Amino acid sequence: MIMAFPTKSKAHSDLIAALHPYDLTCRPQVVRKDWNPGYYQILKAFERLTGVGGILNTSFNLHGEPIVCSPKDALDTFINSGLDALALGNFYITKS
Repeated sequence: MIMAFPTKSKAHSDLIAALHPYDLTCRPQVVRKDWNPGYYQILKAFERLTGVGGILNTSFNLHGEPIVCSPKDALDTFINSGLDALALGNFYITKS
């Protein structure tokens, strides 16, 4: 994510959370079907449901902590965060 690109007004309304707040640029990450078929299908399903062909992709970690690299890291971060739910492999975990 070292290159930034200008965005159009549709992105300003549909993808504002994914744009840099200073200049409304984006740092796109491309997903191709042959690279990651499962994630590609999730993105296409989201686009069919919402009409928006992009999502915000962010790092999964808490401030001052390293990025999650394992299921244990994911559970620790989930437990210590304000998140309501966690999708982890074939499991959907919620807090009571």
